[in-house]
Formats: sequence, C-alpha cells, structure tokens
Amino acid sequence: MENYDTFDENGVFLSSEDEYDVHYKGLWHKVIRVWLYDNEGNIYLRILKKNKKLDCINEIHMRSTESVSSAFDRGMFEKIGIHFPATSNLEQVSTKKIKIHRVYSDNSELKDNYFLCDYIGEFDKSTNFFIFSSDTDGLLKANAKGVLNILHNRTGEVVAYQVLPGDNESAEKTFIKIEDIFNNPTEDTYQKFSTVINAIIKNAQEQERKAREEKQMQKLAERRAEEEKEFVSHA
Repeated sequence: MENYDTFDENGVFLSSEDEYDVHYKGLWHKVIRVWLYDNEGNIYLRILKKNKKLDCINEIHMRSTESVSSAFDRGMFEKIGIHFPATSNLEQVSTKKIKIHRVYSDNSELKDNYFLCDYIGEFDKSTNFFIFSSDTDGLLKANAKGVLNILHNRTGEVVAYQVLPGDNESAEKTFIKIEDIFNNPTEDTYQKFSTVINAIIKNAQEQERKAREEKQMQKLAERRAEEEKEFVSHA
C-alpha cells in the first residue's frame, strides 16, 4: 500500500498517510496530471484502449517524499514506456481542488479530496518509446490551437498524426472531432484543456520569438563581419 503526503485545505503539509486512510477519511492530497507538448505548438494525446477517446498522458497520485519531476516521469513511463528527460522543460499550469464523495451498494465510502495539478512537459520526439500499458492504444499529436478551437466551437475537426518511435508519424491523417475527446463528467472539458493548451501556445510563441531574435542576431553578425572585411580591404 502506498503512502501519500496529506495537506489541509489551504495546501499546508500535515503528515504522510497510507492510501486507505487518505480515501477513507477524505484527507487532502496531490494528484499530478501529465501533459506533453512540443515547441511547434502540438499537444500529444493518449488513445484510451477502452473507448478510443483522447486524453492526457496520465493522472497519478503523488507519493510521499516523491518530487514533482519524479511523479511526472513515473506517469509517462506507466503509459508510454519512456522516462522524462531531466533536461526538458516541466511547467505547472494550474491547480484545482477536487472533492468526490461516493457511497457504494455495500455502504462503503470513497472520499477523494485532492489538489489536481496540471503539468506540461516537453516531449522528446526522437525517443524510441514503447507502449506497453494495457489501457493505452497509442499516441496522437495534433495542433494544440486546433484542439482548443473544436472544444470552444463544439464542432469542426483538427488533423492529427499517430506518433511512432524515433520521430516518425503515420502517413495517414486522422481527424479529431469533439466527440473523440475524453469527457469527464466531474470536470468541464473545455476548461480542462484550455489552461493547458494556452500554456502550450504561449511556449510555442516564445520559441518563435527566440528563433526570430537569433536569426536577426546572426544577420547582424554577418553584416558586421562583411563591414569589417570591407574596411580591412580598403585600409
């Protein structure tokens, strides 16, 4: 049985408890939701085997003494069989309070009170990953802004590609529609995706800005080199 760090409702650490007590007593704990992106503005979505719906890579309880980066790494490895590079960018984009209370037919109860923390990590496209999870049917990449548009407009479609090991993608296009996105009845789907996707779009824009600046600096350096060369030739 695993142990989870517990907190008060304001996020102040209290103690480490086993998972049974955490859910029996309704103690606040942390859950990490794993999302992947690349700097071209794509989001990577896991295909769920049971219904072929598309969702985040994983959603996992954070263990006691476990760092965020370790939990994120574990979440990736569980579903797509690869580790998250320590050199890649990892960013928290949101935290939500989730309260779930269920009473079952045998009168047992589940009290799941947790901080749901969305983290985005940069996907290493050259990685030779191997999907071995029994509930995962593949990995798709799609333009993040396009996914957000179909969720906002409640209609339309966006092109996606199946991701294969070694930065290969299927030649056959797949079209994602809103009904292909996993819908959790306890959470608004647009809100769930919008915060994450807006962060991905912002990162892509920042990368474009840096690329433009580097190009401008390179042109400036080349022009100065030419000017110095011309000055020397006239001296």
